[in-house]
Amino acid sequence: MSETTVNGGKATSGGYRPLSLTLRGFKGIRSGLGRDAITLDLEALVGDAQLVAIAGSNGRGKTTIMDNLHPPLC
Repeated sequence: MSETTVNGGKATSGGYRPLSLTLRGFKGIRSGLGRDAITLDLEALVGDAQLVAIAGSNGRGKTTIMDNLHPPLC
């Protein structure tokens, strides 16, 4: 079973900004990275940037990240 956890968050002038995202039990994480879970430290990745691009080839998890960030952003 796949599970997503959005850890922490802070309000900004542009809205809610999650601090980290943990993806657990996703098939691609297990087969591609050999791990059961991965945590993305969004605060460290983004810093004080106003615009962030998520880039990568097909099947690398861009949509998975965006789909799992969506619920707290609504």
